[in-house]
Amino acid sequence: MKNNTNTTYTKKMMNRIVAAALIDMQFPFVLALLGRDQIAETMGGLIVTEIIGVFLVYCLKSFFETRESEKNRILEKQMELESSESEEEI
Repeated sequence: MKNNTNTTYTKKMMNRIVAAALIDMQFPFVLALLGRDQIAETMGGLIVTEIIGVFLVYCLKSFFETRESEKNRILEKQMELESSESEEEI
């Protein structure tokens, strides 16, 4: 297994949530086989809704985090350029 140093706590939690959701997605099928169709439909819909909700929140968090990180990186480069230009003038 590859050791990825860029794996954040949020990525690890997202992986765990997706793994649990994939397992939970099997329960409605088992309930349907047992004749509990109404419960299976309700449970399946809730699981899918929760997975989509968690995924969207994670995507938004990741987007804003990356945007701020890139913004900071650009500002640092600009400050480096300005300081190097001011040193050349002296």
